[in-house]
Amino acid sequence: MRFFVLLTYFIFCFSFISKGQFCSGNLGDPVINQTFGAGRAFVMPPHATTYDVAGSCPGKGQYLISSFIFGCGPDRTWLQMIGDHTRDLNGNYMLVNAENTAGTVYTDTAKNLCPNTNYVFSAWISNAMQSITCGGQSVLANLTLTVTTLDGTLLGTTNTGDIPTAFDRIWKQYGVAISTPPNTEQVIVSITTNPKPGCGSGFVLDDITFRSCGPAVNITLDGSTEPGNVCADYPNPFILEGAYSTGFADPAVQWQSSLDSGKTWVDIPGETTTIYAIPRRLTGSVDYRMVMAERGSINSLNCRIASNGIHTDIHPLPPHNPPQDLIGCLDKNLALPVADPSALQVLWTGVGGYSSTLAASVVPKLQYADTGLYTLKETFYFGCVSLDSFYLKIFPGTTIYTEPTYPICEGLSEQLSATATDGDSFKWFPSTGLSNDAIANPIARPTDSTEYKVVVTNSFGCKDSAFLKIDVYRNPVANAGIDKVILAGDTAVLSAAVKGTSVSYEWTPSLFLSDVHAVQPLAFPTENQLYTLSVFSNVGCGAATDDVLVKVYSDIFIPTAFTPNGDGINDRFQVLPLDNYAIVQMIVYNRWGQLMYTSKDKYSSWDGTYKGMVQPTGSYVYRVELLSPQGRRIIKQGSVMLLH
Repeated sequence: MRFFVLLTYFIFCFSFISKGQFCSGNLGDPVINQTFGAGRAFVMPPHATTYDVAGSCPGKGQYLISSFIFGCGPDRTWLQMIGDHTRDLNGNYMLVNAENTAGTVYTDTAKNLCPNTNYVFSAWISNAMQSITCGGQSVLANLTLTVTTLDGTLLGTTNTGDIPTAFDRIWKQYGVAISTPPNTEQVIVSITTNPKPGCGSGFVLDDITFRSCGPAVNITLDGSTEPGNVCADYPNPFILEGAYSTGFADPAVQWQSSLDSGKTWVDIPGETTTIYAIPRRLTGSVDYRMVMAERGSINSLNCRIASNGIHTDIHPLPPHNPPQDLIGCLDKNLALPVADPSALQVLWTGVGGYSSTLAASVVPKLQYADTGLYTLKETFYFGCVSLDSFYLKIFPGTTIYTEPTYPICEGLSEQLSATATDGDSFKWFPSTGLSNDAIANPIARPTDSTEYKVVVTNSFGCKDSAFLKIDVYRNPVANAGIDKVILAGDTAVLSAAVKGTSVSYEWTPSLFLSDVHAVQPLAFPTENQLYTLSVFSNVGCGAATDDVLVKVYSDIFIPTAFTPNGDGINDRFQVLPLDNYAIVQMIVYNRWGQLMYTSKDKYSSWDGTYKGMVQPTGSYVYRVELLSPQGRRIIKQGSVMLLH
């Protein structure tokens, strides 16, 4: 009974170690590291697998290396698979269709190993099929991981068991731990499958590795495993300390550094104890770790195990400014230089116990007693500190006075006026529209409403400023629109427009208008009528007028002849463009029925040519179809004489 319990315990432990936590300590850098790459897919070497490469979705006994596959399998129900097991969308994986096809999925030889050393062979494997694949009766994938010597001696093996189907990939790492026998520097690793007959046996693999395994190894930086981020003037040295558990008979260690965030590591010469003081540097990012192995194998890269890595980053000091002089003006507020917006803390200190933690600090109502040294301390991330000093001198100030402004009409001018208690240097901003921007009383002729700022400076450099705004009123503008043509009894819309600041407007005469105070009234005169649009400024900027003629015809006018000789008189054949009437089609034929011209634009006209060729004198037939404002179709047809 005791033997059965012990055997059960041993089997449980071996299964847990081989399928779960394959290495109870730390791993070394991969001796074999098959990731299948990223981006463009590649083909496995012939000796690495017994399965054939496919061009797209793999058939029975085929594989495909890709980062994006969907709709595969005998019934196109295999999972859509984007990216590898690390969630890299461009990362490749190996998709295998082993339906009714036993074989070697992957095999390789691990070389330059150390004897009597623990290693782990592992791979990430996932289902590729859904529960509906093969009508819900799919043969589940089942793989075996094996490690043997070159002569075939079995060192270790594990089986994945049946990998269940799901609605998405379920990546799981499977592996087997082995120990190399004496005088063994190479082993063969393989992943095989021998599926049951029937539909199914689809799976994916990624990140196949063979790595050394050893005791637990850990390093700390100043007692912590967190990254080291400090400013370039950090006071305390960086001290790395390594610790490891038992497991090596004669352990040896070696410190390493990496300048590419852990992609490649380089031994640090002479650093072979568990304590390493990082040399002081002013900038740069460096990662550190400690590797260890049996002393006789410490120089063999494939026999080492590695600790956790720790990142260190030395951040440059903030820029430091030399001492500066500040000019203060008596009885005025002094705005101190604005602190760096990235500063976490700001502290101004100065004369008479002055102190401020504001980024935009002010010394109020300066007096001569405020003269002296002021210091700005800025604290940034990672403990970086910047100290800048300023010496403040107080001088007599000046006060500016201005005369109020008034609005002006567009195109007019106004004189600005400024005086000061002490100061003879004036400057106006902006200079747009000013006769002179460097005098106290310039003439302003702005084209639009403008706010001017005037700054006065005295002989000590003290300044004062004021703002003056000139509102510019727009002059009235009247645009009565284009002349209109209507038939008697029809209505035209006067397409007018008005502009100006605070304007009123009126149409005269009021005869046959819908509203004399509307910008675009309706006009329905019984005979030709000239209307005048008058626009008045309500703020004293004058008036403007414009006329529009509404022509009234008793019938649609179509000319009986035209003379396209370029004299500007009756050069084109055109139907009178009536307001609100649309031309459905206008067609002109010659005497033989050949189409000369066609248009649907009521403003277009025929110039007497066909395909660029001038047509001969003679009679031409036209047909015009119009659409009235009420939707009534009107057809006019007849002949027109072309004369040269």
